[in-house]
Amino acid sequence: MSWSATRSEARIRKFLQTVPKNIVQVQSFDDRYSQLKARALASRDGRDPKPLVQIPPSHAIVVDGVHVYVQLTGYHSVLQDAQRQTEARHRRALEFLHTHYSACDLIIREYDAQRVDFHGSRLHAVIVTPPGPANERRRLERALEFAQAIARMVEATGEAVLNGEFKTETRIGIDTGRSIAVNSGRGAEPEPLFLGSPANYAAKLADGNEPGIYLSDRARQALGMLAAGSLFDQRRQIYNQRHGVVSAAGTLGSSYITDARIKSLSADVGRDLEVLFREANFIFHRHTPPLRTIEYERLSPANSIHMPLVSIFADIDGFTKYVDYCLRTNQIPELVSNLHAIRLELAAVLKHDFDGRKVRFIGDCLHGLLAEGTAYETDERETVRRSVICAAAMRSSFDLCRAILPGIANLGIAIGIELGPTPITRLGIRGEFSVRCATSKAVSDSEELQADCEGDQTALGPRAFAAAPLAIQRLFDATTGRARGLDYADASERLSLDSSRAAALAAPAAIGTSAGWTTRAAASESAIQNSGGNRHA
Repeated sequence: MSWSATRSEARIRKFLQTVPKNIVQVQSFDDRYSQLKARALASRDGRDPKPLVQIPPSHAIVVDGVHVYVQLTGYHSVLQDAQRQTEARHRRALEFLHTHYSACDLIIREYDAQRVDFHGSRLHAVIVTPPGPANERRRLERALEFAQAIARMVEATGEAVLNGEFKTETRIGIDTGRSIAVNSGRGAEPEPLFLGSPANYAAKLADGNEPGIYLSDRARQALGMLAAGSLFDQRRQIYNQRHGVVSAAGTLGSSYITDARIKSLSADVGRDLEVLFREANFIFHRHTPPLRTIEYERLSPANSIHMPLVSIFADIDGFTKYVDYCLRTNQIPELVSNLHAIRLELAAVLKHDFDGRKVRFIGDCLHGLLAEGTAYETDERETVRRSVICAAAMRSSFDLCRAILPGIANLGIAIGIELGPTPITRLGIRGEFSVRCATSKAVSDSEELQADCEGDQTALGPRAFAAAPLAIQRLFDATTGRARGLDYADASERLSLDSSRAAALAAPAAIGTSAGWTTRAAASESAIQNSGGNRHA
């Protein structure tokens, strides 16, 4: 199956009806926390309420919280040698992440923080208690202690495991403010998602190689400190715990958490530190395409996938501003309904139209994987070709979303694509805390490509460009690797033109008589199938 404008439009309208804005329930975190706590007391089960876990699809929780982004600065040194993308190198990268994911989760549990996500070398967590706008300073003080504890735990873990081979520093960004919490997962795979500027801003502060803790001006002002000014200034001024000030020349103060406490934490989960963080036994196998048949719940270090594939990042451009606008104007139900439909449609294009597999949603960004080939090898040429057509179909589906859904006409979608050998597994503490992980240079590069794109651009990485057939290469600027406005109709017309002169002569006449975009897309779909675009034809 390939993409169809008619099918896509029907899906979007169906997705919109599963969570229409008139049934979306908006609740404050404080109210939900009190409600669940009362329910837990009434049931006498003794469990603490988890107000940000298993949020129903039709619910949105308005949260005043402190967002903490932790970047493991030493991770990219594991992947920096582009010429050595071997299983052995990727195995070391996974061992590195597995070790530090486990360490960070111990501190997250200790502080009753909400772990939003691990993504490669980044952790996103949020401090939401004590609840209420009046407790912002207390949450920030707790977040600073949490950040110090994370930094110390990562340091101690790196020193303790394999003679310091996994030693790394941390760069931590912190911002505070109001956001909207929703659940972007399903069933046994819940994905808490926080929408709004605090999470995005904390991530920007954590982006860089210089270790330390970096506070936003909002956080500084809530703590009674002087504002730094621009984002550039905030990104270069390190919080100094010992002096309670920020200084560009300051260094990170020593954490209150001790080695004895770290060992105590490991004892709490019944394992010795050396056992908890020992090298995991990563065993790789190929997954026979299509990747949509990957079952994440069956993956583990001992049952991991490793194969050449394409990594795709598709990010909604302008979405954070849209979220902030909906917060200000009380249009949260419309926001949640729109996001639900957009998310499901982009994931459906990847999985159902092109046999790919979603890894996760990261904020408003979809990370997906795609491969063509056999049980023995990946057809890199066909993989790149199909991935570019998939990205073009995503843009066309997003254009349909903009036409159908209210309030999102000014949004765009930026897409990055890169090819390379990539492991896929689950990492960290076993059970519900384990994390889906697909990490490689291709993954990092495709994310960077997407981040550098404008809302109407698609970027093809150098390795993908080199493997692509000439017809695909011609869609992109040879210098920048980018294409502007590349939707399904344009891609299919131009690919058909390249592969068949007869189709090139016939297509303009058929398309020129169409009355609308849907008819044009349908004609283009027929053209791409005739040129070999549909591998099931």
